[in-house]
Amino acid sequence: MTLIALVLSVLTGFQVIWNVEPAHGQEGGSVHMTVHLDQDDLLFVTEDGSEAASWEVAAVIDGELSVRNSGSVSKNELPVIETLSILNVPTGSHLLTVVMRDLETGRSYSWEEEIEVPMMDSAFWSSGGLQILEGTKQRASGSTEVVWNVYSPSTSDEPDSLYAAYVLRDVSGVTRREGWMNMTVSGSSSEFTASIDINNLDSGEYEILTVVMHNDEIVAASRNRLDLLQSWDVWGEDPDLTKRLIRPIASSAELRTLDNTEGPSSRNAVMAEFWQKRDPSPGTVRNEYLEEYLTRLDYIEDHFSVLNTMGINTDRGRVYILLGEPDITENRPLENYDLPSQTWTYFTPPLEVSFIDHFGYGEFELYTEWEEVRNAWERHRIF
Repeated sequence: MTLIALVLSVLTGFQVIWNVEPAHGQEGGSVHMTVHLDQDDLLFVTEDGSEAASWEVAAVIDGELSVRNSGSVSKNELPVIETLSILNVPTGSHLLTVVMRDLETGRSYSWEEEIEVPMMDSAFWSSGGLQILEGTKQRASGSTEVVWNVYSPSTSDEPDSLYAAYVLRDVSGVTRREGWMNMTVSGSSSEFTASIDINNLDSGEYEILTVVMHNDEIVAASRNRLDLLQSWDVWGEDPDLTKRLIRPIASSAELRTLDNTEGPSSRNAVMAEFWQKRDPSPGTVRNEYLEEYLTRLDYIEDHFSVLNTMGINTDRGRVYILLGEPDITENRPLENYDLPSQTWTYFTPPLEVSFIDHFGYGEFELYTEWEEVRNAWERHRIF
């Protein structure tokens, strides 16, 4: 049985893999979920000399509780992999919600997704939704994997006459990537997959369209939106750019090491060590420090870049990359003061940072001493 599959990772180790089995005639379809829990999702308490955690997972279709499982686990049994199934789901669009709750703390995580339950009709072609395995929002780096299931009528003479293609286009309709999809056949269901190169694409909104051809005629089509975030070169491919991006947090010795390293692969190794040293949870796949840093770079470029100056090269950008979003932002416009200015107030660490726009073009220069900002960051490093 070939199923539609989607893997979505949220900001913790909590992951949901879901599959949709089409409906047959009057019988509804089935939704199958595999939930992954890791150490970051649970609080372990010591009891009888061993550490254990308790959890509960529930799946909901359109706001109605459908299935719930619970259990306990010790650290050496991680990760938890729990399977849930909801049967006889009517055809059409539904909101699938999965909720995980840590029974020790009461803390919960939720995940939701619009799903489509297709009808496997013996007389007509049908298809599930186009799924983007890494999620519809990702960085423009490497490749993205897509999966699409198509269900053929019983009269079809597939698979020799069946093939599918994809097109990735930007918001203006310009095709940026295109290619053929790989096919795996199981009965009347065909699963089409493709690995789409997204390296060097600009950040922004894109659309992936897929079509399946039968005897040179389009018999099914699907589409999904893909939002690409900028792929920041923090790995040394362009050493000058990498240095600009990491300068606020890098030591002089680290910058010299990058300068003295030749070749992309060697610089990549140097930068891998750079980010690994800052990883707060080195035993896990995720590097929360790097993720937060890239998110701040996104914000800085969107809000602080001026003319031809990158956001990270502005004074506000350098402060934001260290301290993040201020708790209070006070703007003093030109009409009320001699020069436009801003004051950022942070509660942790306790600090006020002032900026002045000397020329009225939105290029705010740091008025507070840089060493004061840097010292506050050194005293209270979270990221």
